[in-house]
Amino acid sequence: MKANVVYIDEKWLKVRGKWYYWFVVLDAETELPVLASLLGTTNKWSCRWIGIKLKQIGKIPGVIVTDGLPGYNSLCCLIEGVKHVLCLFHHQQGVTRWLKKRYKEDKDIDMRKPKMKKVFQTRDKRTVRRRLCKLKESSDALGIQEWVEQTESNLPKLLPSVGSVRIPTTTNAIERFFRAFNRFYKVRCGFFSVLSAKRELIFFLLMYLFIRQSESGKAPIEAIMPEVVRMPLYRLINDPLGTVLGIENVKKNVKMADFKIHEYLAA
Repeated sequence: MKANVVYIDEKWLKVRGKWYYWFVVLDAETELPVLASLLGTTNKWSCRWIGIKLKQIGKIPGVIVTDGLPGYNSLCCLIEGVKHVLCLFHHQQGVTRWLKKRYKEDKDIDMRKPKMKKVFQTRDKRTVRRRLCKLKESSDALGIQEWVEQTESNLPKLLPSVGSVRIPTTTNAIERFFRAFNRFYKVRCGFFSVLSAKRELIFFLLMYLFIRQSESGKAPIEAIMPEVVRMPLYRLINDPLGTVLGIENVKKNVKMADFKIHEYLAA
């Protein structure tokens, strides 16, 4: 079965003082997690492992959107026909980082940054190529030859999302997922063992699926199962007092703190 477009990203977390990385694959259409795995590194072998697991569960994506971690190139090599797309937002952010490493004066950065960022400030692929070609002509004088060459090599991964209605230009969806995780992880402040970390991550995924999101007012699982709103677990998580005590619209009838239920359950 194909997951047409997926995001892949990783989040660092600490287990007994050692850094681990939680890799998550998120379906772009439903914004639901497809796969999650806790690994010890972010090298190409860890990324290849994610590709192997995707093939094992039968979720073969047509497009993979990432933030540019080099190891994801190895992952994509494992899946025949997959298109690897880089997040344009991260690419544009990288312009500032690249300039700050090479220029100390703000005036030098401010003079070059608009010209470099303008390359992808369009919805037309031909315009991107034309602007990059024009910038290349003056790259020697500007001292940005390395950046231009790097952008040229990444162009096949950056262009597909330009002007596309199917391929997202950013990884915003998975960033929202990790923001929800950060609130959970902030309460935990680290884990005691790899086993306990995996159990806690499973617990978070369960809560994430069933808790209503502030942006949409719906739980993520409703995207594929609208009838879930009638399930006792859904009602217990999102309206615990109403479910247990039979109080309808608790927040409207009772003045109480607007607490975050996922933090309450995680405490």
